[in-house]
Amino acid sequence: MKAVLRTVLFLDAVLNLALGLLFLASPWQQLYVSLQIPQADPALYGQLLGVLLVGVAWLQWHATINGQLTIAVARVSGHVNWISGALILAWVLALGLHPKGAGMVFLPALAVVLIVFALFLIKLSHNVHTREKAQNVKSDKSAGSAGALGNQRTEPYAGTMPPAAAPGMSTTESKPSVSQDARQNPYS
Repeated sequence: MKAVLRTVLFLDAVLNLALGLLFLASPWQQLYVSLQIPQADPALYGQLLGVLLVGVAWLQWHATINGQLTIAVARVSGHVNWISGALILAWVLALGLHPKGAGMVFLPALAVVLIVFALFLIKLSHNVHTREKAQNVKSDKSAGSAGALGNQRTEPYAGTMPPAAAPGMSTTESKPSVSQDARQNPYS
C-alpha cells in the first residue's frame, strides 16, 4: 500500500514540477499565447508560484524516498491539491476567468486531475497510517508478551549473603571488604 502511495506522490511531484516550470516562464508571453492559457500578471507572481511549485515537487520527490516523510507530505499535498483544483474550477466556472481555445479544456482538466490526485493521496495516506499504527501496536504487544516471559532479571544477587559464603571475606570477618561492596547492585 505504501508503494502505491509513493507512486501517486511521485506522479504528483512530476505534475507540480511541470506546472512550476510553466509558471517560472511567466515573462515569456509567447508561450502562454501559444498554450492559450491566462498569463500571470505581473510576471513576478507567476515566477514566485513557480518557485513554490518546484519546491513542493522537490519535497514530494524526497518523500517518495524517505519513508518517514511519505504519509505527512502525501496528506498535506492532497489537501493542497483539492483546494487548488476547487479554486481553479471556481474561477473558470463562476468568477469570470474565461480562457479561450485550449485553455477552456486545459484549466478544467487540470482542476479535475488535481482533485483526483488529492483523493488518492488523502485516502492512501490515511490507509497507510492506519496500517502502520496497527502494526506498531501488534509489535508492541508481541514484544511485551515476550518480555514478560523471557526477560527475567539476570543481575547478580544483591541480597545479603552469609559471611562465610561471601567472596572476598574470611570466615572470621563479619564486615564485607571494599571489593564486595563494589560488586553489589548499584540500584539498591
